[in-house]
Amino acid sequence: MNNLIGLIVLILLFTGNLQAQKVISANGGTATAAGTEVSWTIGEPITATVSDGTTTLTQGFHQTKLTVTAVNKIQVAGVEIKVYPNPTSDYVTVHFSKVVEKPTYLLFDLSGRLIQQKNIESTDAKIDMTGYAGGSYVLKLNSGQQPLQTFKIIKR
Repeated sequence: MNNLIGLIVLILLFTGNLQAQKVISANGGTATAAGTEVSWTIGEPITATVSDGTTTLTQGFHQTKLTVTAVNKIQVAGVEIKVYPNPTSDYVTVHFSKVVEKPTYLLFDLSGRLIQQKNIESTDAKIDMTGYAGGSYVLKLNSGQQPLQTFKIIKR
């Protein structure tokens, strides 16, 4: 009888610890359109990527090595903006393909704190990152009050 109780307890212990895979994520969501539902979680590893030229679908589990540099599309037609090198260890150069009216940049840490803000005087500007700790930063470029583009900068 003791063996039977011991076996039942052992089975309950093992089956109580069996769980489906879980992802604990800081962000994600679900969207439904035309009878199709798509759910996503930020921070999953990639298992497959499919693209039709305009839309890209990446599926998987934990995308820890995902690097996003431009986080929105440019708002002024005909202007190409390059931010390089990214990742950087000292300076980041911002290059505008043509003159932009009253360009400025705002540099934020990932907690949303503004750490640097300056007017840009020409089509090229150097942003000094030497005094900042390694990590990710958000660089917002504006033309006057109009947003141009936002970049994620990685400081090594």
